[in-house]
Amino acid sequence: MEMNLSEITSIRDGNPQCKTCGGVGITLAEHVRGSRSGALVLCHCIGSDCNTCEAKGQAPFMTFDRKLDKMLPCVCHNARFSLRNLENLVEKANIPARYRFQFLSTIDIGDTANDPDMSFIIAHDWANELVHKFKNSDFTPQGFYLWGGTGSGKTLLACVILNELVFRYGITCKYAKVNKDFLSAIRDTYQSDSETHGQERSIEKEFANVDVLVIDDFGVQKESEFNNRKLYDLIDSRYEQEKLTLLTSNHSLVEWRDRGQGRIYSRLMEMTKEIELKCPDYRTKFVKR
Repeated sequence: MEMNLSEITSIRDGNPQCKTCGGVGITLAEHVRGSRSGALVLCHCIGSDCNTCEAKGQAPFMTFDRKLDKMLPCVCHNARFSLRNLENLVEKANIPARYRFQFLSTIDIGDTANDPDMSFIIAHDWANELVHKFKNSDFTPQGFYLWGGTGSGKTLLACVILNELVFRYGITCKYAKVNKDFLSAIRDTYQSDSETHGQERSIEKEFANVDVLVIDDFGVQKESEFNNRKLYDLIDSRYEQEKLTLLTSNHSLVEWRDRGQGRIYSRLMEMTKEIELKCPDYRTKFVKR
């Protein structure tokens, strides 16, 4: 089964009349052996014609026009480069496999009249506004501090926003667990036998400068001067650069008031909107496409 991406991306490198891709030239193959998330593929409206030309789908996707006596792009040229660019952005985003290629339209928000998970519907509406108005000149994107119990949909919603921003606007995004992907990565730079030895500043800059950052499981890290300092430096740097930062946590924002002299709490109060999710376990509500 292939998913039509025409309502999620502005890319139009395919046949405008194609019912499979809607003119995008790229589709999402949702069931791929060995993959939990599916894969982006060239649509048949491009691939079938591409395979009949001299390039045979081989880089740099150019053919020689004898009449014009010069190389011209193959029919698949633009679509293949758009596909490669999307794949690179998705890879850099580091989104977990189970949440990769999840979009606002593919998650179940239930019956808006009777659904008990109203908090998720409210958060979904906020995410929808953020995604669709992101590039509007009169709209100022605001980060969020999304908290709630295990399985309440925090990580899902954060990753959905990253997917939407990557596909709609080609924005560079990054997902990171606070311990595994950020704090541990910095500590590794102090180890002489580590591949990242001496690269602390480089890693800090990568996290500080990425356009949109999700920090998942915020609050699970141990309370220490080192952790508080590194987290504050990261959040403060993104605050100063007006970079969009999305955080998920099992703890309310007020619990940070007495940590690290309250500096982290103060910054997060300014740069994020706090949203509590009260859903019992949203993971069971994934749409089975």
